[in-house]
Amino acid sequence: MTSGPPALKLEPRIQHYAWGDRDFIPDRLGRPRDGRPWAEAWYGAHPSAPSMAHTPGGLKPLDALLSVEGARLLGSTVAKAFGTLPYLVKLLAAARPLSIQVHPDAAQARAGFAREQAEGIALDAPHRNYPDPHHKPELIVALTPFHALCGFRASKYIDAVLARTPELRDLLPRIGRSRSGLGDLIATWFDLPDTKVRPALSSLLQRVSAAKPDELTPEYWLLKAQQALGADAPPDRGLLFLFLLELRHLQPGQALFLDAGVPHAYLQGAGLEVMAASDNVLRAGLTAKHVDVVELQRVMRTDSPAPDIIEAGVTGAYATPAKEFEVQRLSGAEPPRTAASPELILAFAEGVVVTVEGIDAQWKLASGEACLIAHGSRYRVAVEKNAAWRIGVPLPQ
Repeated sequence: MTSGPPALKLEPRIQHYAWGDRDFIPDRLGRPRDGRPWAEAWYGAHPSAPSMAHTPGGLKPLDALLSVEGARLLGSTVAKAFGTLPYLVKLLAAARPLSIQVHPDAAQARAGFAREQAEGIALDAPHRNYPDPHHKPELIVALTPFHALCGFRASKYIDAVLARTPELRDLLPRIGRSRSGLGDLIATWFDLPDTKVRPALSSLLQRVSAAKPDELTPEYWLLKAQQALGADAPPDRGLLFLFLLELRHLQPGQALFLDAGVPHAYLQGAGLEVMAASDNVLRAGLTAKHVDVVELQRVMRTDSPAPDIIEAGVTGAYATPAKEFEVQRLSGAEPPRTAASPELILAFAEGVVVTVEGIDAQWKLASGEACLIAHGSRYRVAVEKNAAWRIGVPLPQ
């Protein structure tokens, strides 16, 4: 490995999206609450919000630093395969539901990005679907009780729910035993005029509100999702997906892996989100942002089962098929190791000490602080509590 620091301390970039929680992230980062929603803290090199790296020459954007020193920091295998840091790590805190969304697979992302580039659509245009050419598999690990929608329910369940929902049953076809029938149902829903959809949803919301449903039911989140859009917002077509998608309730430490084409929405809670470094999102509703129905239906998969809840293995690792990242929960004193890839250590509480050969002093990471260990560096981590994470790239042994 060429000369240079064997590790870099990172400053996260904060995203103040409207759905964010006002307390969780500033409290974890030891920063004052300022009344704004703190939705995400990003640790990575995504060009839209790269972390700032502490270097001998001062703070520098991590993506710019990697463009110069990528081979040293990433290692030749990762640099050749991905060209940059292939994963993005986020602390996410949702006080209210996010949009219903799906992510493209790798081929769809490459083709969509090339198509929109050829059409001359600006990267920051509100109707742009593909701001980069990468797919976005992601893992969400609950840090608090966490509620989410992910993947389609069984067809027979959807038919049964719609059959007992008078506001919707006459507007939509039955699915039956064919999963293609689910695609037909969704296409029918998006083809209906607002003059039919909005009165039906308004009536449904009124009836459900009077029933005061429990938070373990889709009806409870139906109300929360519409409330999140604002008191004056018309009923959103995305509300239908509260009846179509599985409702998952995660306890701290449990996780979900969301692959390409799986519709999902985070409803409430805080989590560690690790993904391939992409920002490609196709939305299906519960948002004021652009919804491209044609592209959505091309990408959304109706033939795959809903993801199961994942538990950490005996080593603290979460098993996923992702090629861009692997995630491990750390506890106690870890044995020394040599970073086989660029490895990010994120502290989730006080008392995390990282010792890296070539650095004179130990780094005591406070809650929310992170460091990126360069490929080939020798280091060890000591954790007083079960409160630190290692993220790396799964390379062949």
